Amino acid sequence: MSNNILEIYYSFQNPYCHLLLDEMYEIERDYDVEVLWQPFSAKAAGVALPPTPVNPDKLSYLFEDTKRSAEKKQMPIVYPQGWPEEEFDPGRITRGALIAQDMGVGMEYNIKVFNKLWGLGEDPGQDNFLNQLCDELDVDLGEFLSKVASSDARERVKGVYKRGKKAGVFDTPTFVFEGSRYFGPDKLPELKEILKPFARR
Repeated sequence: MSNNILEIYYSFQNPYCHLLLDEMYEIERDYDVEVLWQPFSAKAAGVALPPTPVNPDKLSYLFEDTKRSAEKKQMPIVYPQGWPEEEFDPGRITRGALIAQDMGVGMEYNIKVFNKLWGLGEDPGQDNFLNQLCDELDVDLGEFLSKVASSDARERVKGVYKRGKKAGVFDTPTFVFEGSRYFGPDKLPELKEILKPFARR
């Protein structure tokens, strides 16, 4: 394993992360770099951000663009009712991402959570969301929920958020490699060019 570290800051609140997930995991598979998956969320970290007005033109473009990308990738995409003005609480699933990493099922967890949220339109605030998830991942529900609710998990989510802000992360998906940031789906080709020397043979 190379000593070079690629940090991937992603958010379950962002439909672009849902659409880009497979390609992000391809980077981990195809390049000899250490990938740190960083679930990034101000809300999950307990950080109150000032309200920002929703730009209707920007929002309509987001719907148009993500639907177009979903069709191209042949992926389902379902928007939560009232989103983005009304948003689900990302706390438990964001903490769960770190716990799933500890348990060795981080990739499977991310894939299933994004599919449940943006593919099926399920509400992560419902008890059966994580219950079904743990069953599908074959992990002990009681142990998982206990760790997700722990103060340690909450502090780790805050730590990821602080680390991201220190690196200049302002939105997701953001890739940080050798001190440089690459934000958004359109930066993936450029990032892959940078990573060419680390391509697995």
